[in-house]
Amino acid sequence: MEQNKDWDKYYRVWMNRVIYDVNHKRFHRAFIEIDRITDDIRERHQERYLYIPNMCLGFFYFGRNQPEMGETYFRKALQGVDADKEPVSVFNCYLSLAQALSGTRPAEAMACLDSLPKQMLENPMYDSGVLGFRCIIANRLGDRKAFNQYFARYDSIRQNNPAGFNPANLFQVMVCHYMLKNDWQKALAWCDSTDVPMMANELRLDVYEKMGDWERAYRAAELKDSLQQIDEREVLEDDIMDISHSIDLLQAEEEKAEMKHRQLMLVGLMATIIIALLIGMLIYRYFKNLKLKEQFQELQEARRRAEAGQAVRRAFVTTIYEKLQSPINTLLNYARIFNDPEFKLKPEERGKRYSDIVDAAKVIESLMDPVLDSYSRGDLGFSDEERRICQDALRSPLQTLIGTAEVIIEANGQIPHDEYMQLREAVCRNCYDVATSTRKLVLFSLYGDSYPIPKNYEIGLNEMIRTVLSSYDLHFRTKPKTFDFKSDVTDDVKISTNALLQELLNCLLDNVVKYATGNTLTLNCHANANGTYSIVLSNEGPSISAADAERIFVPFVRLSPDARTLGVGLPLARCLAVSMGYTLTVDTTYKQGARYIISGL
Repeated sequence: MEQNKDWDKYYRVWMNRVIYDVNHKRFHRAFIEIDRITDDIRERHQERYLYIPNMCLGFFYFGRNQPEMGETYFRKALQGVDADKEPVSVFNCYLSLAQALSGTRPAEAMACLDSLPKQMLENPMYDSGVLGFRCIIANRLGDRKAFNQYFARYDSIRQNNPAGFNPANLFQVMVCHYMLKNDWQKALAWCDSTDVPMMANELRLDVYEKMGDWERAYRAAELKDSLQQIDEREVLEDDIMDISHSIDLLQAEEEKAEMKHRQLMLVGLMATIIIALLIGMLIYRYFKNLKLKEQFQELQEARRRAEAGQAVRRAFVTTIYEKLQSPINTLLNYARIFNDPEFKLKPEERGKRYSDIVDAAKVIESLMDPVLDSYSRGDLGFSDEERRICQDALRSPLQTLIGTAEVIIEANGQIPHDEYMQLREAVCRNCYDVATSTRKLVLFSLYGDSYPIPKNYEIGLNEMIRTVLSSYDLHFRTKPKTFDFKSDVTDDVKISTNALLQELLNCLLDNVVKYATGNTLTLNCHANANGTYSIVLSNEGPSISAADAERIFVPFVRLSPDARTLGVGLPLARCLAVSMGYTLTVDTTYKQGARYIISGL
C-alpha cells in the first residue's frame, strides 16, 4: 500500500493495529503507534487523514474506561472527516461517539445514531449492527416501545438474512429482550452462551438486579471486581514490560550514538592536525567553526534524547499512577468506613475486608520502587538520602498497616471488642496516610518538572472552593477543625483552570490542618485590581520565617528533623501553581500562624 501510495487503506490498516492493541489491553504499544501515525501523516503532508489518529485516541481512552476523553477525540475526528468523500468514516465516527455516550448520556447516543449516513444503512450488515445498538440504548432509556420497534427489524434481518446479519451485540440484545418479557431463564441462558467471562458476568448482574435477586447480584458484582483486578494486573505487567523494552532500546541507541560520536571526534582530530600543518591559520579558523557547528548539533541531539527520555518516563509514571488508583481508592474507602465508630463489621466478615486492605497495600508496596526509580530518570536530582526519606515515610505506615491487618485476619474474629476497635482505628489512620502520601508522591513525579498544564475547563470560583472543602477528609485528623470560608467574589464569577487546581488546594489544606494549633482555619477569596483572583489559606499555629519561606517548597526538605513526612506536599503545590500560570507564596508578615496565597487565577 505504501509503494502504491494507497494512503486511505494504508492508514486504515495502521488504525486496525491500534484497535487490536487496545482490545488486548496493550495501551503503551497503542499510544506509541498513535504517535507514529501522527508523525507519519505530517511527514507525508497527508493532513486529510489527521482524523485517524483522533479516532485512535478515542478508542484508546474508551478502552481505558475514560469515555469522556473518548468522546472528545471522536468529536475531533468527526470534524476532520470529509462527509462527501468518506461516508464510511463518518459512519464509524458517529457509531463510536454513540458508544462513548451510551453509558452516561444514552439520549445523546441515540441522537448520534440518528445522524448516521442513510446510504450506509441500506447494507443489512451495517443496519443490523446499528439496530442492535439502538436496542441496547433503548433498554437503558427504559423506552419499551422503541425497543420493540428496533428489535422487530433486528430480528427480521437475523431470521431472514443470516448471511447479512451483524451478530456483534446479539448477546446483549437478546438478554435485554427477554428481561423486558420477564423471561429470566432465557435471559440467563443467553448470558451463559457467550464465551467472554467479563461480558457474561456483567449481563448476569443486570438480570439479577432486574429479578431483584440481590444475593446473586452481590456475588456477580464481587466476581466482576475480581475479573477487573486480574485484567488490570495483566495490563500493568504488559505495559511495564513494553516500557522497559522501550527504555532499553533508547539506552542502546544512546550508547551507539556515543560510540559513533567518539569515532567521528577521533577522525576529525587527526584530520584537523594534518590540515593545520599544511595551511596554518586558515585551517585553524575553519576548525574552530567546525567545532562550533558540531557542538550545536550535539546540543540539539542531547535535547532530543532528553525530551524522548522524559516522554517515556512520564508515560511510565502515568501507567503506574493509573494502576495505583484502584488500591489507593480501596484504602481511602475503607478508611472512611472504619472511621465511623458506629459502623459494625461481623467477625466472620473481617477476614475478607482486611484481606482487601492487605492486597491493596502490597500492590502499593510493589510499585513504590518503580515510582522512586522514575525520579532518577527525571530532572529532580534525586539523591540516595532523599530516596531513603521517601522509603522511610511510606514503608513504615505500609508495614504497620499490613501487620495490623494481618493480626486481625489471623485472629479470625476472636479479638476482644475494645482491642479490636483500637486496631481498627490504627488501620483507618494508616490507610488514609498511605493512600494520600502515595498519591502525592506519584503526582510530584508527574508534575514536579513544572511542565505547562492546559487550563481546559471553566468552573465557578466559589463553587470549586466549596466542593474542595466539602470533599476534604478533615475527619481523619486527630483534633477537630472547622473551615471559615469567606469570599468577596460573587458566585457567578467563573475561571478557566485545570482539575489539578483541586489537588493544589488539597496539598495546602493538608499543611494548614496538620500544623494548626487553633480549631478554626480560614480560607478567603479576593478579587484583584488587575482582573485576577486570589485564594488565601491560613491557620493559627507556628509561623514561617522569611529564611524558610522558600525552603518549604524544596522537595524532600523537612524543617523539623524529627518529622517523618515525605516533604512533597508543598513542593507539589508550587509546581502545579507554576504549571498553570499561578503564583504560590508564603506571607511572612503573618505571625499568628501560616498563611499561603495563590494569586493570578
